[in-house]
Amino acid sequence: MTDEKPKTKRTAGHGHTGFSRRRFVQASGAVGTAALAGCFSSGGSATEINVLTWEGYGTDTIVDKFEEENDATVSISLVSSDSEALNNLQSGGTEDYDLLTVNNTWAQRHAEAGTIEPLNSDDFSAMSNFIPRFQWPFSSFEYDDEMYALPTRWGWDTLTVNTDEVEADHYQSYDVLWTGGPDGQYSGKMGIMDWPTWNIPKIALTLGYDPFEQSDEELSDIEDHLVQMFNQFEAIYSGTSAIRQAFNQNDIVMSPVGNFTMSELRAGGADWVSVVLPEEGGMQWTEGMCMVKNPTDRELAKEFMRTVVSPEGQKSISWEPAAKSPPVNTESFDMFSAEEQSALMFSEDGFDAAEEIAAQTTPYEFSDMTEDWTNMWERAKSQSDM
Repeated sequence: MTDEKPKTKRTAGHGHTGFSRRRFVQASGAVGTAALAGCFSSGGSATEINVLTWEGYGTDTIVDKFEEENDATVSISLVSSDSEALNNLQSGGTEDYDLLTVNNTWAQRHAEAGTIEPLNSDDFSAMSNFIPRFQWPFSSFEYDDEMYALPTRWGWDTLTVNTDEVEADHYQSYDVLWTGGPDGQYSGKMGIMDWPTWNIPKIALTLGYDPFEQSDEELSDIEDHLVQMFNQFEAIYSGTSAIRQAFNQNDIVMSPVGNFTMSELRAGGADWVSVVLPEEGGMQWTEGMCMVKNPTDRELAKEFMRTVVSPEGQKSISWEPAAKSPPVNTESFDMFSAEEQSALMFSEDGFDAAEEIAAQTTPYEFSDMTEDWTNMWERAKSQSDM
């Protein structure tokens, strides 16, 4: 799930030298294999795996275990957006990285650009234990009938409410965002992230339109509802920490935002915050790990992917980061306490709620209407009373 993540690097083991092993090998074509092997054997580590990824995949739990078991070094570079990752690899980054983590249909865009290569589902036996929605074939990670990413963790972008302040029958539909509730009681007590590409599909669903493609007439109707919606809001937030603070201070009691943004609050003990599922459903995000074109060591890269989706790896990437999200591998479920499951799923049912939420939310797709949505969003803000 996209969020404001700092672009930093965590280097494990011997670290990233700034001059990739692959580039060194290619630049030294005339040098004998034995000589090259000697160059990379110092310190006892045979191979370095370079991973361009979101926060959470470079935990000590994963990296230390992998390095010890495979006599390898893992170098983690964090990416701040999917578009940045695509630009990076298209600008020569395929020479620097072996693995990449993406969101949703960005795997298809990378496949089309030739920056990643297809995977064989048979190489990942753990997929048979994935939540059914994420077993192969998974449409978001499919391109030309081939698999281009291995699902790793997921979540849903729907509606967050303060259940101490909002009655259950008042958040059954997103239309509360522009009506303010049956008696307008939530007017001025709601807020929204400044994310048009995630919020407009939910509004489209509520109005009975396709979430990712609309006609001019439908766009006009959506824009009218955006103006009505902004008129109900206390604020539009640019950062996730700000909207969490607004909930904590009771400045707002409702927002069309999902589990990735609110998980830190729930995991911290705020059991009054819940990411609910309105009758229209909502958006679903999924992260997946891809094989960058021509990795340094393909088998070792596959092994790192298998480590990430192992029960231990799933517990690590789901629970250890500040922004938490559910695992895809059901074999990991028993590793989470009842309290951890409740915090991740915003439900006392814990992971028993996972299949229903996954089935009732729509996998997010990159839309060609992004520019239209963004322009419409800005117009609606300027036309509103905010």
